[in-house]
Amino acid sequence: MILTQAPLKEHILRQAQKLPASPQIFSKLCLLLDDMNADSGQVVDLISVDAGLSSRVLRLSNSVFFRGSLSVQSLDEAIGRVGFREVHKIVGIAMVEQAFKDGLPSYHLSAKAIFENSLCSALAMEIIARCAGEDGHEAYTAGLLRQLGKLVLGRILEKDHPGVTCPEEGDLCAWERQQFNITSDEVTALVLEAWKLPPEFYHGIRHHHLPEADQKNGPLGAMLHLSCWVVQMLGHGMKSEAAVWELTPQRLGQAGVSEEYLRESVEETGNAFRSLKEQLGIG
Repeated sequence: MILTQAPLKEHILRQAQKLPASPQIFSKLCLLLDDMNADSGQVVDLISVDAGLSSRVLRLSNSVFFRGSLSVQSLDEAIGRVGFREVHKIVGIAMVEQAFKDGLPSYHLSAKAIFENSLCSALAMEIIARCAGEDGHEAYTAGLLRQLGKLVLGRILEKDHPGVTCPEEGDLCAWERQQFNITSDEVTALVLEAWKLPPEFYHGIRHHHLPEADQKNGPLGAMLHLSCWVVQMLGHGMKSEAAVWELTPQRLGQAGVSEEYLRESVEETGNAFRSLKEQLGIG
């Protein structure tokens, strides 16, 4: 369990309940894909909870990249055409578009900037997972959900202290703790714990700024840290986090990748990101 002062935890979770449904749907889809007994009807029912998300998924499914020559008319057809795992990716892209459509003004991030940061993180996580022998779709999910806590804290700040923004440089976690008595990483972990994701998943996100602080819950935190370094190298990181991402032998070892591989993954991630944006028609 994540230990946080009860009133603060309750307040955070109440705010999380006001978020668009798409992040929770996406996280549940990740769990569903791990269920060998799950069928396409369960996936369709889950996505269909949010009409806006469903329409975005169909639009993205009808991109050149996913559909081939024939258009997709329904979620059932999309799943049949591209399979569960590709639908998981499509839902993730649609989720980020929807949940962060207003950007994160309190963090100086436009909708475009947060989309690019999140998608680059997800793609980098997939590439790192491939080398580390870890689950690619779980890694992709972590990359896309990393910023969820900032969405919650940003909404609280805009309501209670409009106009207040984080410093563009400096220690972001220290600023969040001063403002809220909790960091956005801890908020993300609280929410994902409440959504019943595995402990190694939400603990990894909670500690990814300093992954050596949590070595007992697997490599995801170190992988996420290194993926953020890749994103920073590609120019899609946050200024206020730039100094945090650092390659160290301990972090590379914890993630299960070499420095040579990680440096090569910068170009691979950049190419994958540009290709995906072009193929999906995303500006």
